[in-house]
Amino acid sequence: MRTGAVAAYGMKSRREGNAAVQSYRRGQQALRKGGSDVNVEQRLARIEGALDHLLDGLVKQRAQIGSGVAVDVAGHTLTAKTRGRR
Repeated sequence: MRTGAVAAYGMKSRREGNAAVQSYRRGQQALRKGGSDVNVEQRLARIEGALDHLLDGLVKQRAQIGSGVAVDVAGHTLTAKTRGRR
């Protein structure tokens, strides 16, 4: 295990977190579109789109958590190997 792996997992976690935020913001924008003059079908379509973005964001957030765990495991493995060499 190398320090580069820890950095790579950290970058991946950040990238996935940013992607999750983008999805959440798209969902917010979908809900804010239109005004009070839209009909029920249009509102339902907006809600469906927002829900789709929300679920996409949750999947991306789950990937971010997995990468965060990988950072922890890689860091602990690297530390254990370093201590073992002493």
